[in-house]
Amino acid sequence: MNSKWTTARLKDLALINRESYSRSDGWDFVNYLDTGSITKGVIDKIALIDLRHEKLPSRARRKVAPYDIIYSTVRPNQEHYGIIRHPVANMLVSTGFVTITAKEGVDAQYLYYYLSQPQITTYLHAIAEQRVSTYPALNVSDLEELPITVPPLRIQQEIGEMLSCLDAKIALNKRINENLEEQAQAIFKSWFVDFEPFQDSDFVESQYGWIPQGWRLGRLGEFIEVTSGKRPIVKTNQRTPNNKVPVIGASRVMGYTNESLFDDRVLVIGRVGTHGVVQRIDFPCWPSDNTLVIKSQFYEFAYQVLKRIDYSSINRGSTQPLITQRDLRNQVIVVPPESVLRRYEDVASSLLEVVRNNLRENQTLSSLRDTLLPKLMSGEIEVPVV
Repeated sequence: MNSKWTTARLKDLALINRESYSRSDGWDFVNYLDTGSITKGVIDKIALIDLRHEKLPSRARRKVAPYDIIYSTVRPNQEHYGIIRHPVANMLVSTGFVTITAKEGVDAQYLYYYLSQPQITTYLHAIAEQRVSTYPALNVSDLEELPITVPPLRIQQEIGEMLSCLDAKIALNKRINENLEEQAQAIFKSWFVDFEPFQDSDFVESQYGWIPQGWRLGRLGEFIEVTSGKRPIVKTNQRTPNNKVPVIGASRVMGYTNESLFDDRVLVIGRVGTHGVVQRIDFPCWPSDNTLVIKSQFYEFAYQVLKRIDYSSINRGSTQPLITQRDLRNQVIVVPPESVLRRYEDVASSLLEVVRNNLRENQTLSSLRDTLLPKLMSGEIEVPVV
């Protein structure tokens, strides 16, 4: 470590739980973030609560200011943390978070990335597991006493800016992908639900309403092959040199294994438990035993159809939701001529190719960020200061 770098406790560098909400604030509404709605800096959702008609959750108490860091004290290994660079109006976060406000002379982004290091997560989770409670949890003092390596402010700023630029590009690519996904979905609805490009055709009556002449009702099984995933023999929570293949659960990657079950592109949905999430997978993977795996030559058409299914209507589970291959194949759909299907595949595939390129770029950027992070924080890589 450079001789100009020092070590300090977090409480010497930041204010902890700086400000709380009270009724005297007189807010009419609150934007509330709970601990499960942010992971590794990515916010899933913020709940808008109208205080004139709704009761505020008892844990919605902590205020956040620009560039405050929030860190969940429960199960640190789940990585529910982030930096709130630009909080929305009247934003509160759960008391399950510790809020961390950088003091003068400390760069908030540097502090955030320091706390996001995997070794810090591992260290804090080990402390949490020592607690005598129903689940691993940190005390505020555990974070306050955490030792932080501190370079001069200008170096902090350069490191924080470098890493935040990578995250900003990743976030931009995600927004572009969301827009492209919406376009593909809108085109599907226009063609196969509202029949807008086919209004000049004659229409015939069917069990599901009027459809263009030459179209018909059929079964989803005409267009898809369905199999069940399997339980991997080997599974690790983290990616390792020997276990690089993602294990796909009902809604997300749930671990890694040492071989693939599928090497070509597939669609994966939940068989047991979570339903309604349709995952495009175009890399070697191992879908778990709680999933159904779908192949189709009309891949994008099948994807959109799967997203529109009311899975609750075909649920066979009593205590736990369950969908069978047979019920999925038997879903009745409106079947267009093959020429229309191929046209849609061409249009949607061109949009989704951009999505795939952005995803690949994000994987590269994430890998670069994760490689740079510990080296920058230790001073192994020196940052040029302008």
